[in-house]
Amino acid sequence: MDGFHSLWSKPYMAGKQADEYWMQDYEVLTMILSALMWRKYNGGIRLCADEEARAFIEKLGLAHIWNLGIEEITVPEAVPEKVFWAAGKLYSLKKMQMPAVMVDLDLIIWKDIRNIIKDTDICAIHREGIFPDVYPGKEFFHMKPEYRFDPDWSFEVLPVNTCMLYIADEAFKNYYVDSSITFMENCLETEENLCHMVFAEQRLLAMCAEKQGKQISSFFPGSAQIENQDIFTHLWGYKNILKFNYKEREAFNRKMYDRIVREFPEEETTLKQLSISGL
Repeated sequence: MDGFHSLWSKPYMAGKQADEYWMQDYEVLTMILSALMWRKYNGGIRLCADEEARAFIEKLGLAHIWNLGIEEITVPEAVPEKVFWAAGKLYSLKKMQMPAVMVDLDLIIWKDIRNIIKDTDICAIHREGIFPDVYPGKEFFHMKPEYRFDPDWSFEVLPVNTCMLYIADEAFKNYYVDSSITFMENCLETEENLCHMVFAEQRLLAMCAEKQGKQISSFFPGSAQIENQDIFTHLWGYKNILKFNYKEREAFNRKMYDRIVREFPEEETTLKQLSISGL
């Protein structure tokens, strides 16, 4: 089963007013292990990246990590990166041929999941509750006057966490992604507030699936199961600890470095060329 990562530089470049794209060392190590573990157990993996992100990857000598190569993506200026910081994932998904699995850069899948997803329409890690501060009603959104929410979309259906997303059907993928892109390109919001991005990526997926009668399977229906599983590791909020706690970061980097070298000794030379704190 093919997988893909997405790396879009614009949110970082705009936020830092930087001339070059850059990632934290712990993010780089996690990304490397994510790609390598996918290759070990689940198939080939591709990186979708814009020009600046690709230059960063090639400068570090990491392009070979994605054995299916690097696909260039472009996100239109009409999509505000401050609001839709993860839009690169959706434009990457648009270019990929289904069936395939979209994997976040900070998600490591430790086992073969192909038998779990092979007979499903759509598969993700889990559903999410409709918490009003994250998933508000449609009156919350700041949209162009001509934009209309599809009346067949239900705001009652539970959103889907898309840190890992499998879609079997190309036609459905296009319907979902086109719906998300249309939403983003018609948005008038200029300030980050979380709600617009998760609507475009996570809530619309559930709405589109329900409208077309597609079943969404989840690895873990309940949060307790997520706490007691060994299929995946998702850094998510832990990255904020690593960003500000240097001692924690050093320990994490050493753990990641050792795991990569143990599992993939051929990559030790690659890692030694990187600048990693704690090593």
